[in-house]
Amino acid sequence: MIQLEPINGFFKRERALQAAYPMRMLIVREGNGFLCMNSGDYPLLKGRIFFIPEEGLVRLEGEITSGYWLSFSSLLYAEFLLQHLDPQAKNLFLNLSFRDLDSQESIKTYSLLDQLKKEINIKKDMPFLAQYLSLFLGFTAGLDGYLAALTLDDLQQVLRFRAILEQFYKQERSIQFYAEGMGMSSGRLNKFLDRVLGKSLTVLIKDRIMREAEELLLHSDYTVDEIAELLGFEQTTNFSTSFKRHKGISVLQFSRLT
Repeated sequence: MIQLEPINGFFKRERALQAAYPMRMLIVREGNGFLCMNSGDYPLLKGRIFFIPEEGLVRLEGEITSGYWLSFSSLLYAEFLLQHLDPQAKNLFLNLSFRDLDSQESIKTYSLLDQLKKEINIKKDMPFLAQYLSLFLGFTAGLDGYLAALTLDDLQQVLRFRAILEQFYKQERSIQFYAEGMGMSSGRLNKFLDRVLGKSLTVLIKDRIMREAEELLLHSDYTVDEIAELLGFEQTTNFSTSFKRHKGISVLQFSRLT
């Protein structure tokens, strides 16, 4: 569902780049020449990252001294879209687009890619890789402005927290559980989440539960009672009350809207 490979060498446009999955990115660390698509030729500049649409062959004309070729499945991209509801995220791969990273952004980008490569090689589970990819896309596309100000250590800690939350949000609610998973005290984790995400653990868990509730209501055949049980609510009334507080409308009204 995800493939990441270093890319370097001389390229001629007669031969297209092959990708294992439909969503494609080219990250240029050092290079010169052009990325060639039907829409035109685009310079391969230092620190340039390309977001390449599903349709169309990717051809290179020139040399890449150092770079990465990343492809991933539409399923992983869907997870990113669930966390980024703004139109810019949805349009990211509709047409060829690119972003030029400054020196600090480039350093962080390549450190994240190096770590992602290690996680792929040791066969980390897909929920973890989905969280990693979502963070990486949010950072490189400039969609999560707060990420740009974080240190590499902070970015890694955000990733680790997201992965733990994704695995346990349905069952675990206590700050102590997540603090132990992060190797922190409860007080330190609370301060970290408030500083980097601007939300408490309670709010982050509730946001994730309600996002899952919306998905299940939209795209599953589960009853409301079954959804409440799946999401860790002892009673359906508790789920219905939480949903209305979060969305401003009842579960029934939400279902009718869709």
